[in-house]
Amino acid sequence: MIKLFKNYNPPLTIMYRKLYVTLLVVVLSAQAGFGQAMSVRHNPKYDFNLSPYSNLRINPEKNSMINPQMNWNINPNHNKKINPIHNAEINPQSNSDMNPEKNVFLNPMFRNELHPKSPDWKGSYLFDKNDELVGYVSKASQNVLLVFDANSQWTGYFIRATENIYNEFTPEGTWTGRMLCSDSMSGFNLFDNEGKWTGKHVK
Repeated sequence: MIKLFKNYNPPLTIMYRKLYVTLLVVVLSAQAGFGQAMSVRHNPKYDFNLSPYSNLRINPEKNSMINPQMNWNINPNHNKKINPIHNAEINPQSNSDMNPEKNVFLNPMFRNELHPKSPDWKGSYLFDKNDELVGYVSKASQNVLLVFDANSQWTGYFIRATENIYNEFTPEGTWTGRMLCSDSMSGFNLFDNEGKWTGKHVK
């Protein structure tokens, strides 16, 4: 009987199952060390509909309606209504309700759940032109989005100018001229101060 047990080899399916569980534990442990694990519904490398390079509908170089260089309605340089220099309501230096330095409710240093390193964090992700993760975006309020780099360092914030456009500011409240514009689906594309697409996008 003992000899039989010594010679017994478990079926391959059981061995594969053990290997799978082991790998899963390793992967989850690694993700826990880095912070937030990204779900598939945010990842353009798994869902090609999320990538502007696979889905031309959300690519501003292919869709002029979502490109501020071609659609001046969504360009702060041509539309004073969405320009924080001309509209005090969307300027954090004039409107303290939208300024994280003056409104602790919006500040990730006071509200830990807004920080990507918090276990309670829920937000979006910033990708580069190769769909690589380069940052995090937290929704502090209906009108304010906080942005962090890949190391979870707070680098600034966006203030909503209209339903589909957000202007970017430094942590000190200086307008950078950059903007987030809706990709016409569930995310945003990031443009520089001249309205040129940076290749970065938020999902």
